[in-house]
Amino acid sequence: MNIFKLMSSAALVTSITMSAASAAELKLLWYVEDDAQEAIIRSVLDKYTAGHPETTFDLQITPYSGMIQKFQQFAASGIMPDVSLTSSMEPVIRPFLADLNQEIGPDWINDFVKGWADGARFEGKVIAAPLNVSSTGIFYNVDAFKKAGVEIPAQDRSWTWEEFIPKVKEVAEKSGTRYPLVWDVSASRWIVHQFQYGNHIFSEQAPVKVVMDEAKWQKSLDDFIAITKDAMPPGLWSGASSDSPKEIFLGGQAVAYMSGSWQIPALAANANFDWQAGPTPYGTVRSSIYGGDYLVAFNTSPNLKESVEFIKWMTSPKTQAEYAKLMGVIPTNLKADAVDYGNAKASQAVKIMQGELDASPAFAATDQAWPEMQAVWGPIKSAVTQAVAGQITSAQAVAEIKKAADAAVEAAQ
Repeated sequence: MNIFKLMSSAALVTSITMSAASAAELKLLWYVEDDAQEAIIRSVLDKYTAGHPETTFDLQITPYSGMIQKFQQFAASGIMPDVSLTSSMEPVIRPFLADLNQEIGPDWINDFVKGWADGARFEGKVIAAPLNVSSTGIFYNVDAFKKAGVEIPAQDRSWTWEEFIPKVKEVAEKSGTRYPLVWDVSASRWIVHQFQYGNHIFSEQAPVKVVMDEAKWQKSLDDFIAITKDAMPPGLWSGASSDSPKEIFLGGQAVAYMSGSWQIPALAANANFDWQAGPTPYGTVRSSIYGGDYLVAFNTSPNLKESVEFIKWMTSPKTQAEYAKLMGVIPTNLKADAVDYGNAKASQAVKIMQGELDASPAFAATDQAWPEMQAVWGPIKSAVTQAVAGQITSAQAVAEIKKAADAAVEAAQ
């Protein structure tokens, strides 16, 4: 055989082997609200691959409600994805999370909204990358208010909850709208009602302590239970109904919807009635809650370098602004350009939701930012839904929440 041909063949094999070795398919775990969001995510991933041909994605869509179970399965098997979207860093996956302080650098996290960036810090590490921030608040069916002849207050005033419930009941009756109010069945959406009466779980400064006033918490929970019975679809918060608050509101069957800024794109695209964000009702203080999504990389990944590069790209100022426009969310990167959402109503709604965060007390950020809170979200939802269903008293529900919070603080010491 010709020696030069042999050398050429060997070089070709080496080249192919090196090319294959440098290619990475990242297993990416994600959750979406609907098919439109999935299409957006796939387009973003395609854009990344176009600029980084060596990296492709195996996108695995999981319902948000199933994420904790999915993480538990991964932890039990020891086989993790490469990258995952998450709204919290559950204790079960923390040992598997890459420290982005080491992978990217210790100053990188300072480029992000503090209230959400603080939630990514754990024991001197940064175990997550802030992707977007969200704000919880109320949406109104403006057409229903117009039909009923009831005026929505200005953004800087709002109603108290005591004023709000009779108003939305009046609007529902006069406009022929089926329900006065729908509310996402979520611990983080529910706790905003407590925040609005000055109640929070943890201290705002380290060392972390549980600061719950159980009597005040019980009063606010009793008020919430009354709202579920007086203004919401039967069974919504007791688990007896599988109705979707989002679909009810989008279908024009509710006067108001307690949810968050991530719903804005769907409302802008699909609502066949006039709507607006805010002003959100309040108790004694105005409050939202810092929420949103993070990206996490796993230290078990054979593609950790590529995973971190993808995360850096997704959280860069330019990509954050583009992603925020596509998804109708608020960028977390403080260096991101101002976002034109391409829709005047959507842009105004995002601005209002951002204003709800700006008006919120410090504990609206710190309560969810403390790592100890991750062990409390589950007990909150369980206790509240049981209390609404009448299976336990409100005092027992609050005691269960405090018990979980105390245990989380003790476990962290």
